[in-house]
Amino acid sequence: MITVKEKIRLVESCFGKSKLSNDNKNIVVFCPVCKSQGKDKFKMAIGIEKGMYHCWVCESKGKNIGRLALKYSIQKKAAVELYSYFKTDKEDEQLQIEKEKSVVLPEDFRLIATARGHTAKIARAYLENRGFKEEDIARFRVGISNKYGYKNRIIFPSFDENQKLNYYTARTYDKNNKRRYQNCSVSRKDVIFREFDIDFSQEMILVEGVFDLLHTPWNSTCILGSWINHKYKIFQKIIKHKTPVTLCFDYDALNKTQKIAKSLYELCVPVKISYHGNKDFGEMSKKEVDYWIKSAKPFNNVSRISYLIKEISSGSMF
Repeated sequence: MITVKEKIRLVESCFGKSKLSNDNKNIVVFCPVCKSQGKDKFKMAIGIEKGMYHCWVCESKGKNIGRLALKYSIQKKAAVELYSYFKTDKEDEQLQIEKEKSVVLPEDFRLIATARGHTAKIARAYLENRGFKEEDIARFRVGISNKYGYKNRIIFPSFDENQKLNYYTARTYDKNNKRRYQNCSVSRKDVIFREFDIDFSQEMILVEGVFDLLHTPWNSTCILGSWINHKYKIFQKIIKHKTPVTLCFDYDALNKTQKIAKSLYELCVPVKISYHGNKDFGEMSKKEVDYWIKSAKPFNNVSRISYLIKEISSGSMF
């Protein structure tokens, strides 16, 4: 057992200055996830006895503050000690699983840009039919494989900020295959697609899927779905860098788009929304994509209220 004083010392070593509650049961610190907001920056509460934590701004929470320290603190020795004190056997096992989990492309993965043969020819023809040019095939590092489960599929790999493979998705071009996409086992919550290619200090375009990226500017990525929140790595990094974003999701995800925009806006992130009707970005020409991105409307409380009023008028909220 370690004393309360020692626990606070470890927490402050990892997260900086803290404040102790009047009942001596909780301390609050600067949130490393969202960097907190406002004059009173101590927004992350930590239970001294069990090590549970919760940020009242970005809603980051967990059962072991040591895990957050391992991820964000530069004081690794203190972080390991903090994690070890609060860990459970189940959590220790889960951490080991996460460490062992890795993303690996098929052994015979080949870039379509340089590949030859019948399979590469068919894959290239499919991509060209979808609007891809040679420079696009090279830009997205698109590949193919003849391994079981990957045959007749286009493989889109993604790399993290350290150029390490962090995800891939494989899209079939076989019309008889009802399963269009096959993704690697990594949760998309933990992935920023094309992270290596993105500059978070510049305005970023967010779309849903990989084909929606075709005609977008270079500083664009897809969220591999239609929803993100504080639990997603890309959401956390946007908050950290206050990256201006333009949300270009499909029309049927407009309600989700509004909620995502609201969450980012409340954390002081500049947000725009593209209202491009029922045509997805993946179906548009470059000229159309450029037009809708430039026509995107800034999100704020006034635009939010206007949207809600229109929804009530159309009856779609009920």
